[in-house]
Amino acid sequence: MARKARKEYLAVNGKLLIMDNIARSKLLYTMRLFRDAVKMAHYLTRKGLAWKDIEKRLTSFISNAHYGHSAYQRAKLWENQPYLKLRKKFLFSVGKSAEKGNRNIRLIPSDNYFIVKIKIPHANGRHEWIECKAKFGKRYIPLLKELSRRNVSYGVEIGEYYKIHVYVPLELYAKYLGKKVGGKGKSLHVAGFDLNTDRINMAIINSNGELLDFKVKHFPEVTQHGFPKEKAKDIRLKALSELIDYACYHDVEYFVFEKLGKIKRKKTSNKNINRKLSKFSKKQLLTHAKVMVAKRGKKFCEVNPAFSSQDAELIARKLRLDTHTVSAYILAYRALKSINVY
Repeated sequence: MARKARKEYLAVNGKLLIMDNIARSKLLYTMRLFRDAVKMAHYLTRKGLAWKDIEKRLTSFISNAHYGHSAYQRAKLWENQPYLKLRKKFLFSVGKSAEKGNRNIRLIPSDNYFIVKIKIPHANGRHEWIECKAKFGKRYIPLLKELSRRNVSYGVEIGEYYKIHVYVPLELYAKYLGKKVGGKGKSLHVAGFDLNTDRINMAIINSNGELLDFKVKHFPEVTQHGFPKEKAKDIRLKALSELIDYACYHDVEYFVFEKLGKIKRKKTSNKNINRKLSKFSKKQLLTHAKVMVAKRGKKFCEVNPAFSSQDAELIARKLRLDTHTVSAYILAYRALKSINVY
C-alpha cells in the first residue's frame, strides 16, 4: 500500500534588521541563554533523565516552557555525540499551529518586508516582546505571507549575524516555488527507484503497467576503501537528481521508493559487502529524494518492498533485464495499483 511522505520542512533564509540597541542586547541575551539550554538538554538526555524531569529543569533555566521544549528538540540533533560544545549563540522556536504558527517568534507581513516579534523571557515570568524588521528574497514574499496568515506550524531560527531561517512546510514551498518541469504529454506516468550502494536504477511505467523506459546511474568508485564519505554522498545525490529530472521531462507524476520502516540491513558473510553497506545511508538518500520531488511539483510515494527482490530475480530471467531495474519496476507497479489516480 502506497502512502504519502511524512511532513517535511525547508528553510527560507533572510536577515534581521535591528536598529534599537536595547532590543539587540535583549535578543543576544536570549540567544546565549537558549544556546546554554541546548547544552543542558543534551547533557541531561545523555544522563538518561526522563523528559518530564528535563522539561522542568529547562523551563526553570530559560523561564519559558516553549523555549525549553525547542532546546530539547535541537539537542536531539546531536544525541549521538558524547559531548556537545556550542560556541555560537542562536535561538530557535518550534512551530505551533494553535499559536498563530509559532508561540515565541512570529512573522507579520508588511509590504515588501516582515515584522518579526520575538518573545524575551524573564525570571519573574513576565515576558516581553521585541520587534524588528526582516528582509527576504522577493520570490519568498508570497509564500511567507500565506504562511503567516494561515494556522500553519512553522519553526523559526535566529543565528549569528542576525540571520533568520523560517522552516516552511514542504507542500507549501512546492506550491509557490516548485519547478514546473515535464513533457507535453497528457498521460501521467509512474517511476520506481531502486537505491543501492554503487548504483541507482529507475523504471518508468504507464497507467497500464507497461515498462516505457529505464535508466541506471553507476558510481562504483564510492564503495572503494578510503573513498571520502561526503564526496560519495554528493555523487549519489547528483545521480538521483539527474534521474528525477529525466523522469519529470517524460511526464512522470509519481515517484516511488521503498518504505523507510521496511528497510532492514542484513549482515552477510562477505566482509567487503558489509563494509559497503555500513557506509550507505539509504534513509538519508530517501529524505533528499522527498525534497527533490516536492521542489519539482511532483508526488512522492513509499511502498512496502517485501519480496520485491525475490520477484525481481524471477522476472529478470524472463525479460533478460538487470535485477535492480526489475525491482524498480515492481515498486512502481505496486504503487500504481494503490494510487488509483488514472
